[in-house]
Amino acid sequence: AKEAAHHHKVAEEVTVIATGRVIMCGQEFGAGSIIHLAPGDSTSFETLEPTVTVVVKRPSVPNDKYLD
Repeated sequence: AKEAAHHHKVAEEVTVIATGRVIMCGQEFGAGSIIHLAPGDSTSFETLEPTVTVVVKRPSVPNDKYLD
């Protein structure tokens, strides 16, 4: 899976890598990693192997995703 670079203007995002490996924020992360993005932080997302993530965005704001 791959997602283009984007950011959120309002929501902060916390991504937990439950299993697998990904590239986010230009860095590789593996199982057990927790990545925090503040509003305005930009990231792309790419899995390097089969991966399970848990993503929490707070507050939940519809349409708060902007491509960079």
